[in-house]
Amino acid sequence: MSMETPGPAAPGPVAAARSLIPLLADEAPRTEQLRRLTDASVGALRESGLLRLGTPAACGGLGADVRTAVEVCEELAHGCAAASWTVGIAYGGALFTSQLVAEERAAVWAASPDAVVCGSSNPSGTALRVDGGWVLNGRWAWLSGIHHARWVLLGFAWAGERGGTERGMALVPRSALTVEDVWHVAGMRGTGSDTAVAEEVYVPDSRTVSLSTMADGGYRRRHPGEPRITFHLSINLPLVATAVGIAADCLHRVVAAAAGGRRAVSPLHRLVAESPAHQLNVAQAAVLVDTARLHLGRAADEVDAAARAGDRPELLDRARSRMDAAHAMRCAREAVGLLLDTAGAGSFADGSALQRAWRDVGTASRHAAFSVQTNQEIYGRALLGAGLPEDPVI
Repeated sequence: MSMETPGPAAPGPVAAARSLIPLLADEAPRTEQLRRLTDASVGALRESGLLRLGTPAACGGLGADVRTAVEVCEELAHGCAAASWTVGIAYGGALFTSQLVAEERAAVWAASPDAVVCGSSNPSGTALRVDGGWVLNGRWAWLSGIHHARWVLLGFAWAGERGGTERGMALVPRSALTVEDVWHVAGMRGTGSDTAVAEEVYVPDSRTVSLSTMADGGYRRRHPGEPRITFHLSINLPLVATAVGIAADCLHRVVAAAAGGRRAVSPLHRLVAESPAHQLNVAQAAVLVDTARLHLGRAADEVDAAARAGDRPELLDRARSRMDAAHAMRCAREAVGLLLDTAGAGSFADGSALQRAWRDVGTASRHAAFSVQTNQEIYGRALLGAGLPEDPVI
């Protein structure tokens, strides 16, 4: 009986992401022009298995934890920030979708475990309660990755039974929506974050997720053995990793150029590497990148630990994790600014990878979820016991 020689083991997701950096970097200029990922980039991400990063193992996916998703997205950002961000969005969409009952999950990933789910939890449009579900109408802005998605999660709100407002997300086929071409921005152009329009779109209750029910652990028992997310931040941390990866790639480029003998324009030093000012700049930038990575890693590990236990972190822990994410974003942005001081005005030329990085990190770091001011206030209130609103996002 002959025995087949086994082929090489498939690389882990982080190694797979690293192997795609050259291709994604080559595609990045065209990605910007298209304002969405190129077919080559999407095909490579699909073939590598990274579009199924958050798909449950029971549905053919990797069921990766947040720490893995963070490490993958940081690697991808060395090649293309838009590809990294889109993978992070797909991961978060899969986490939300995995809360659904088994029949609905199967419908989403029956054709392929690589089916992308994008969306926004920000409530928009209107939701009319009808028998067995909801009818949605309206516009949902800034839906990154919608051009590559088969399904879209749309945030909506309704009046709670005890007063106040409840929030949830409705899963709809991408084919049921119209997409408006509105994503004309300075940075992160390749994410294709256009606006979705829903007109009389019916969504059954079985395809909705309540953020409050998720936070209270109401979905924990649906799929035994799977980590259950109860904390909204789970979907955002891989997006922070995009910014960290942008900054880390800038650090590599600037240090390599300086260490390779780049001439200084200063009358005091012949080479950039000989200048104490630039030595301090790159050292500070490197520390900022490390700081961002450490804060992001702590938040990812704590979210993962809570998900494995099926617990919701305490308020102070949630507030600190939000602050970790916002601080990491700010550190990444500051690092890129310092590095461009050393790289010089030539870095701002059209077509420069450093210019694109500056625009991308400037745009990504100003995402509402990563507002330093908002998250500082939340963390400060939690530290001082000053009270916070009952909101599942917090």
